Amino acid sequence: MESTWETRDLPVLDAIVRSFDEHDGPEIPDVGDLREAHRAGPRRRGPGGAGAKPTFIKAAATMGGLTNVAIMGVTDVARQAVGQWPSPEVWVDRLVLALREAAGREPDPARRGDLHAMAEGLGGFARDVAVGVLSGGITQSMGS
Repeated sequence: MESTWETRDLPVLDAIVRSFDEHDGPEIPDVGDLREAHRAGPRRRGPGGAGAKPTFIKAAATMGGLTNVAIMGVTDVARQAVGQWPSPEVWVDRLVLALREAAGREPDPARRGDLHAMAEGLGGFARDVAVGVLSGGITQSMGS
């Protein structure tokens, strides 16, 4: 089965979170409109459909069924998933991406190889260790 997270679900979820941050008026965003605006199509399920709540959004079905879901709010998990709020997984993923990008720009073959090796290492087993370290650091800095 093909993953739809990066290509369909995450962009729609990002639009939902942005919508809540940018519009503080009385309008309630509708998942169908956001999904169509991001080319996910009105009939395809994505964040805001039945499978996304209550993990990502606080929603209520409207008269239009699954394609017309009124979004009443977003969860902390949604804000972390789109990278708005820090989570250890997001920071490690960003670090891996930055290392890969740096390797692509590095002219020195030895340094390029080192950067690739670090990115691959953090993308594998060491990812769990790095996430654990960051989790401990975030918790400690928050005084918990």
